[in-house]
Amino acid sequence: MSLNKTLDRLFDEIRREAKRNPEFADRLDAVLQRHESRRDVPDEVLEDAVQEGPAAAPSKSKRNKPNAVVPSAPQPPEPVAPPVGLAPDINPAGIFRKSGEDGLAAALADQDLGALRALVAEHNLDPSGVTSSLTRDELAAHIVSQAKRRAERDEKMFDY
Repeated sequence: MSLNKTLDRLFDEIRREAKRNPEFADRLDAVLQRHESRRDVPDEVLEDAVQEGPAAAPSKSKRNKPNAVVPSAPQPPEPVAPPVGLAPDINPAGIFRKSGEDGLAAALADQDLGALRALVAEHNLDPSGVTSSLTRDELAAHIVSQAKRRAERDEKMFDY
């Protein structure tokens, strides 16, 4: 079966379940509303998506039946412990893809330990919780290795 047919079937199943199950629809809506992409997307792609978005989606009158249950608005998640400092305006995976390990290491070189900890928290670069005892240089190396892992994962994911 082709990738397009497989994706069509997958999204059809997701749509059917969202119609049948309001809780599932609420969770999907919450995930999509909270999604903050970590990928660098060119401005022209974003502009095209905004222009095509409403026109490409079917109108509500076609999607919803008159007696359909309208899901309630999702509640925002409880806040997690705030980062140690303000995170620098750095996207580790994006810099790694564009400039490699050396470019990312150079971008992290001027950052202090607090900024690196905030960057780790903002980009969820410590899922196993091992960075709390790392020194500044070890933390910078951890960020580079995590960015490399994400770049490799993304390359495999989009290799079709």
